[in-house]
Amino acid sequence: MKFYIGYDLSRSHVFDYCIKSISKYKIYYYKIGSSVLNENVWYRKKTDTDSTEFSVCRFLAPYLSDYEGWSVFMDDDFYWKVSPFELEQFCDDSYSVLVCKHNYVPKKNIKWGNLNQLKYNKKNWSSLMLFNNSHPDCKKLDIKYVNESMALDLHQFKWTDNVGSIPLEYNFLVGEYENEKNAKALHYTNGFPEDLCIE
Repeated sequence: MKFYIGYDLSRSHVFDYCIKSISKYKIYYYKIGSSVLNENVWYRKKTDTDSTEFSVCRFLAPYLSDYEGWSVFMDDDFYWKVSPFELEQFCDDSYSVLVCKHNYVPKKNIKWGNLNQLKYNKKNWSSLMLFNNSHPDCKKLDIKYVNESMALDLHQFKWTDNVGSIPLEYNFLVGEYENEKNAKALHYTNGFPEDLCIE
């Protein structure tokens, strides 16, 4: 299983905190973001609705994995309380991708960086994805398709009808959900607390 973590050069401290949380599990990971991808792979122009470098290029994880095995994408603002390897138990060949199927409307209109909080169907489903890379639907996610498709079509999984479920505690939306003690991974989707720092 390969792990891809969203990387945005302008907020690398958020990425570092995510790495801190998984370092003890000896996970080998890859950065994914426009500043680390070759221009032959990533040529899409950033738009006003792209809040991070990895807003869209996250969907290249199957391509970057040579469409083999399983891969995980996670946003940079995750803090893991358990090993991300726990996601292996949800691998199911009948699905192209598995996600935490949030069903909520964001409480805030503004998120980190004073950016507008976009509200759309399947919000935050793509913030943690377990890709079955060899599935025919994942093979649609090639360089051209991901670079040239509408962002919402990707985030709303218009490219597949085979989306499986991961329990919500693996993508606990801090500030949106209650009972944080049951969370296995905290997702600071509304903004990363600046007082959290690397020791």
